[in-house]
Amino acid sequence: MPDTKPAKFSLGELEILVLDYLWAIPDATVKEVHEELQNHYQTSVKTVQSAMERLYRKGLLKRNKDSHSYRYAACLAKEELLGTLIHDLVGRFQTDSKSSAVAFLNAAESIDDDTLDLLEAEIQKRRKAPRK
Repeated sequence: MPDTKPAKFSLGELEILVLDYLWAIPDATVKEVHEELQNHYQTSVKTVQSAMERLYRKGLLKRNKDSHSYRYAACLAKEELLGTLIHDLVGRFQTDSKSSAVAFLNAAESIDDDTLDLLEAEIQKRRKAPRK
């Protein structure tokens, strides 16, 4: 089984759709995922199977044999994966803290007020917590 800690990688549109589905429905076969994705993304069962195999090899999906097929589930919560991707992206640019903060502020321009309130509360909570 692949390492479950994701390394630096990129995700294609189909891979993101598969992950979104598996975060909502945490246990599914390739055929089940394909049936759902047909509403949004016209592709073959083989293409969905290939995308799910790539996600498995990247350590983002786990699978269990169920009769003649596999049942898949995401290895990480959506928040964990997004955090990892953001951390990797910022790290690739090796920016200073000020540049990173400006980038986060620019991204926050499209966030709704409720999410900004949640983010602000989390920042306050982390400021009060002991540093590692």
